[in-house]
Amino acid sequence: MPNNTSPLQNRPEESITSELKALLEQWAHDHSSLLEVLLDAYCVVDLANNIMVVNTAFTVLVGESERKIRKSPQFNNFLKTKLCPTQCPTIQVITSEKFLRIDEISGSTKNCSNLTLTISGVPIYSPDKKLIGCLLNIRDVTAESSLQNKYEEKKSDSVTDGLTRLFNKVFTEEVLKKSLKNAQRINKPISVMMGDVDHFKHVNDQFGHQAGDYVLSTVAQLLKGETRENDIAGRFGGEEFIVVMNQTNQDEALLVAERFRKRLESTQVVFEGKPIPLTISLGTSTFIPQEGGNFDSEPLAKTLVAQCDTALYSAKASGRNRTIQFETLPKNKETDPKTKK
Repeated sequence: MPNNTSPLQNRPEESITSELKALLEQWAHDHSSLLEVLLDAYCVVDLANNIMVVNTAFTVLVGESERKIRKSPQFNNFLKTKLCPTQCPTIQVITSEKFLRIDEISGSTKNCSNLTLTISGVPIYSPDKKLIGCLLNIRDVTAESSLQNKYEEKKSDSVTDGLTRLFNKVFTEEVLKKSLKNAQRINKPISVMMGDVDHFKHVNDQFGHQAGDYVLSTVAQLLKGETRENDIAGRFGGEEFIVVMNQTNQDEALLVAERFRKRLESTQVVFEGKPIPLTISLGTSTFIPQEGGNFDSEPLAKTLVAQCDTALYSAKASGRNRTIQFETLPKNKETDPKTKK
């Protein structure tokens, strides 16, 4: 009868541990040329989560000598991650028996309680194809992560308005130009909506400028909640807001504008215990791509904004708290691109 018994079965625990250690150390020796190219910290870990082999980078990372690691080899004694102790990276590798990669996971050692790590691992097999442990490669990306976060914050600050956290005017205008090019390319309409908070000067005069700032922040948050995923909402200056609505025709633009207007009108805004009634006037304009002819997004973007402004002015002049679409106004040679030579 064939003997299917694993060399590690039916052995005393001490014998298994000793043989596992020997097998893993032999694996590390056999693959030493491969391991030498690893610049990051690595360790070879057995099925019980004991560290068997480490490189110098690992001892530096955890702040312990190789002798100390061998004396108390449990992985969690030296490096704790977000997944530990119930789910150690080793266990995940062994469970999958394929490979593991965890990007930017928080970790800690005796010298540092706030590390950001990237951990990857592969299973290790004995000569008779039995799973005996895994190789973990650990990269300290704390500095890189911090630098990336600072870059993202700086990048965000450069395109957003500090008070409302909506996109600023410059960025929104750039997005509009790019969106117009894309609308022309895919032959889909694009609409722009501009809004101006009604009687905002009265809010500042009666309730103070802090209340005015609170109102603008509230309007911005409501605007974010009413715009769709592919819309771009921005603060255009003062109490003016703008939304670029991709793949949106004239009727759809009116629905979006009216939904937002009614939402703001029905919202009870209270600042320092004082209710502040709020309404907004809105203007929209829609661009429908046409085949042929020269296409320049920059003047077209300016024209759309001017049309929105004209419609917005009409909404203010006709009583406020309403939406006026440029297309419903009598055509004006200065604002209708179809009349431009």
